[in-house]
Amino acid sequence: MAKASADELRAAWGPFVAEGGTYEVAGNLITMRPIASKNPAVMGPGVFITYSYKLEGDTLSLTQQRNQNGPFPNPFSFKAVRVE
Repeated sequence: MAKASADELRAAWGPFVAEGGTYEVAGNLITMRPIASKNPAVMGPGVFITYSYKLEGDTLSLTQQRNQNGPFPNPFSFKAVRVE
């Protein structure tokens, strides 16, 4: 790692996302409050993101709802599938 170029580091870490913090579930909404993150821009007082979610079998679908700045005008959705 100490000798890796910027392009090599981006290739290795670019697709990696990591956060740690707290979450709250209410109905079909989950609100996440990051405390530590790979992306320092999402760490701060009052920062949160709320998603609606649906769990069907091994598939979890999440859709952005709002963050500390208000509702998302163009929310995106993604799916996570459990693989064993």
